[in-house]
Amino acid sequence: MLGRLFNFDHRFFAIPWRRHATVGFCLGWGVFEFLSGAPIWAVIFVGLGAIAWWQFRFIDWSKYDGEGDA
Repeated sequence: MLGRLFNFDHRFFAIPWRRHATVGFCLGWGVFEFLSGAPIWAVIFVGLGAIAWWQFRFIDWSKYDGEGDA
């Protein structure tokens, strides 16, 4: 279901720092929300970061090599 909402297998994410930034932002924002006293939003953002991390692990990024986007 989430695969229809978010396209994790996109050439935008072929550059590693973009994947790390996406996961890091979600997890960091989740921590911020938790410290701000909004645990529901914290769970949502930490969950999104965990799902993104999990999905990024199983994608073959070598198929985007040589497209000139690096």
